[in-house]
Amino acid sequence: MTGMKKYIVALAALVLVGCGPQEDQFVDAKAAAERQARGELILDVREDDGYKEFHIPNSTHIPFGRLRSRLAELDEYKGKPIVVIDHSGLRAPQAWEALQKAGFTQVTIVKGGIAEWKQAGLPIVTMAMQMEKDRIQQEQQQELEQLQREIELLKQQ
Repeated sequence: MTGMKKYIVALAALVLVGCGPQEDQFVDAKAAAERQARGELILDVREDDGYKEFHIPNSTHIPFGRLRSRLAELDEYKGKPIVVIDHSGLRAPQAWEALQKAGFTQVTIVKGGIAEWKQAGLPIVTMAMQMEKDRIQQEQQQELEQLQREIELLKQQ
């Protein structure tokens, strides 16, 4: 048997044995949005470039390739629901498995990933939107600092 055939047989065996997430551990994008509105964590496991281009507001970003080394950042969610999202639904099951092995027990996956989220018309933050938000926050911070300086000057008079 060639290397590729062995790989396919092993993969098929894993699927048949039931390893990995079951159907009830997947949610559609609208259900994921409702869960986020209830306070559940959306964990985006896409790479940095994809996340920077656009992402779900208030989502947590840990690229799949760094997930295992950054699991400690999620410790407070071990007993809480986590909804994993990726680009199109291919890496999220691997992230689900890594989280399960690390003791996270309430993990679900968004079917179709961020592509499905966007197609459903759910909110996203684009890079341009984020840059504008950052600019406004910086301006507000500068205005606050100016006001604080003026208050200090008035106190000194």
